[in-house]
Amino acid sequence: APQVVTIFNTQTGAILQTYSPPYLSGTKTKYDTDGAGKGIMYTPDGLHLLFSQDGYNSAYKSGTAYVTIANLDPSTGLITSTGGTNPYPTLVAVPIDINSQNYLTNVTCFPNSPGGTTGSINIPCGQTVSIVSDSTFTSYPMGLAISPDGSTAYAVLDNNDTLAKFSLTAPAPTEVIVGAVPNSVVISPDGKTAYVSNEAGPMASPNLFQEYSNGTPVVAAYPTGATLVGTVSVINLGTFTVTGTIFTGLHPTGMAFWGKYLLVANAYSDSISVIDTTINRVAWTINLGLPIGVPGQGSAYGAGPNSIAVDAANNIAYVALYNANAIAVVNPSEGAADPVIGMIPVAYAPSSVVLDAADNALLVANDKGIGTAGFGPVGPLGTNTAENSYAKYYGVSGFNSHQDLGTVSIVPIPNGTTLAAMTTQVYQNNHWDLAANIASAAGGSPFTKPVAIPAKIGDPSKIKHVFVIIRENRTYDQILGDVAGGNGDAGLAVFGDESTYAEYPVITPNAHALVERFPLLDNFYDPSRQSADGHNWIVQAMAPYSDDIQSPDWLRDYPSNGGDALAYQKKGNLYDLAARTGITMKNYGEYIEYNTFTVPGCTPTTMNGFVITDSCEPTWTQFYNDTLEYENGKEPQLQYYNTIGSVSPLPNVMKYTVQNYPQFDLNIPDQYRVDVWEQDFAKDVAAGKVPQLEFMWISSDHTGGPPNATAMQADNDLALGRFVDIISHSAIWSSSAIFVEEDDAQNGVDHVDGHRSPGYVISPYVNQVPPQADSGTVIEERTFYTQVNMTRTIEQILGLTPMNQNDLVASPMRTLFIDNPPRDNFNSWTHVANGVPLTYGVAGYVPPANLGLNPVSPRPPVKHLKDSPAAAALRAGWLQKKAEIFAGKYHTPDAEDPDTVSHYNWYEATGFVVPFPGEKTVRPASDFNRQATTQPDSDD
Repeated sequence: APQVVTIFNTQTGAILQTYSPPYLSGTKTKYDTDGAGKGIMYTPDGLHLLFSQDGYNSAYKSGTAYVTIANLDPSTGLITSTGGTNPYPTLVAVPIDINSQNYLTNVTCFPNSPGGTTGSINIPCGQTVSIVSDSTFTSYPMGLAISPDGSTAYAVLDNNDTLAKFSLTAPAPTEVIVGAVPNSVVISPDGKTAYVSNEAGPMASPNLFQEYSNGTPVVAAYPTGATLVGTVSVINLGTFTVTGTIFTGLHPTGMAFWGKYLLVANAYSDSISVIDTTINRVAWTINLGLPIGVPGQGSAYGAGPNSIAVDAANNIAYVALYNANAIAVVNPSEGAADPVIGMIPVAYAPSSVVLDAADNALLVANDKGIGTAGFGPVGPLGTNTAENSYAKYYGVSGFNSHQDLGTVSIVPIPNGTTLAAMTTQVYQNNHWDLAANIASAAGGSPFTKPVAIPAKIGDPSKIKHVFVIIRENRTYDQILGDVAGGNGDAGLAVFGDESTYAEYPVITPNAHALVERFPLLDNFYDPSRQSADGHNWIVQAMAPYSDDIQSPDWLRDYPSNGGDALAYQKKGNLYDLAARTGITMKNYGEYIEYNTFTVPGCTPTTMNGFVITDSCEPTWTQFYNDTLEYENGKEPQLQYYNTIGSVSPLPNVMKYTVQNYPQFDLNIPDQYRVDVWEQDFAKDVAAGKVPQLEFMWISSDHTGGPPNATAMQADNDLALGRFVDIISHSAIWSSSAIFVEEDDAQNGVDHVDGHRSPGYVISPYVNQVPPQADSGTVIEERTFYTQVNMTRTIEQILGLTPMNQNDLVASPMRTLFIDNPPRDNFNSWTHVANGVPLTYGVAGYVPPANLGLNPVSPRPPVKHLKDSPAAAALRAGWLQKKAEIFAGKYHTPDAEDPDTVSHYNWYEATGFVVPFPGEKTVRPASDFNRQATTQPDSDD
């Protein structure tokens, strides 16, 4: 089970104790299993252990997070109690600094300071996302330090932009404002000075381009929105005042002393700033750039240094490279020609490294560890998968994208020969040895003969128009598990083409019809955990460190549509790349932070003086009826076409965005989105100005809106079919390619892996099933591909330079494409009508009277068996649960507990008579009461 602290033997790796602090709730003892992103430290005498807790536990008072002080048994090193009324904790409360209107008191906002968003409303500068979205007020305690005499502790309060201090004997914190988004703290050996790294640099000032970061305005680079600079604050501990600011690289995180020097890891600059603490200035900078790069353009971005351990005796620094899954062995000396001596392979996303000098070893905490699949049938020390992976979730292996199994690597200090072999292994682990992919990222010539996928970026392609369709949250097996000829499990295809128990069994006819002609990708994966990192993987080819490290709770912010400067890599995203390259582009909904609605006759409501942007939004029924009337020729234009506006503070996103198109919003059917896009597309075709790149986001398959889950999946499936139909019947079909992907695969079951997801590549230039082939024939594409391969393929076609190491080494999806397709490949494709009424489950739905349609029952007759009394009771309870967990969250991706949503979707699609995979009974909604109001405990 998840726990806050694990104590293990550093020589054998044996776990000695797992610990979560007990607390008294009424008359019962409960346990808080929430930790924090960082912050754990022994007192110098070894009698206490301090650790940060972010305060997400709903049993605590709103607005309070904690630093826990644990007592240790000096003979065993194990936790005995936490110093209060035994065994209950001494919890040092570190509340968020807000006023009575829930505005942060430590920041100053300016007229040019942008707001943030929950997805539905504009959150003004000064107010945090967490307060508005779920009333979780947390100061987000992070790094810890303890004075040399062991009497005083210091905690970074990330959301407060402060450093707090408190006595270990009478803990009453006081704070000092440091910089924007502080991360870590260290204390000088003499105990007189503290240094705090600030990921977003100094506090913002007027007349500078700014971005929002969970209430704090941060100085940002134009136009990418990424942080512009990082800083380290110098604090005189005698007076507890800030006495200096030192400018470093981007996103300074972990720090370590090396004699008189302070080494600072710059996570977004791939460097170390070396600060001379006698004068508090940067003396030199150590380049940790990766040993690969676009030919002629230097190192690829993305090492992600974030923690440092120093071997002073040997003048060596060991640096955790979060995005390289390695520890860099570094010579920190000034002027070192090649400071990186070698690299040590560890596990996924190392986030902390310490030197165990007594055992001559490194201890490395790996944030994602071995991912969700475990060690395999037999792991180290004879252990098995069930003991080594949270992916054995209710007995089902590898289906869940949330439950990463973090690990600790115990690495003996290598000698020169061993380090050389380890460095080679790091190259192989990260695919840095794919020389052909790296070489093909540049050097193209416009005079080369066009082919489908150019040999080099810069060569021309026969494909001139690329469409990217983004969908929500499904696994491969959920949709395509029933496709004969693919690696699927038909028993898991609850949104398939012949669902056994659903009232309407044909749910995704277009998804199935597409793979009867175009390639079936049954080995395609989303690297993401959920939307907060999923959309960033799509548009940035990575989830930058400060986004990914928040997983699984993202208490600081939830940057699924951007919305936080910490989620932007310094080189920008595909929109910035297109702008720099001169690519023509249009965006429909993707990376838009929120929509505004200006409906005639409606006056928006306000909250704390700012407009609630969705307060005038029409209902789902109004939007759906608008599509019916428009599509049936009863109105010349959609009634709500000119009522929607799109908002993003990123200039290049707004430059390319068609504002009438709604972003993620479960209150708007996907058919409305297609109707908006189709009009714009028709105008572009007629004018001969179809862009080279288009993004379209359709989100009904997220489920949770007014219709039931199968109807929303059917809505999304029909929208996908209509997009392909419209493009394939247009004049530009012969030079087009359509890429379809989910942002993540978090809400479902898959028998291979929870990250496996339905992906499609649709074009005249891909391999296709011949028209004369037998029914049921498919072209199974078993090559391992991910979202990043899709991004690299798009870059290869359009001549876009890779953004970081991930898309640089990724293989273009060449195995799907052919240069000289047969004539039949250019035939158009016609969508299939939906098999589920799109209004299924919408209580009291009445269609427009002028269409002459009969009202549709909120729940049509069951096709197979009428509900038994037991199934009827389960259905009623779950429908009530659905209303509770999605209430007010139609615009906010993943605001609900994924385990609850997964069960609801499964039960509804199987008539409330089939147990969830790995379980023995259909569980009532009451089993999920806690999840209805809170996110689950951290899994990592």
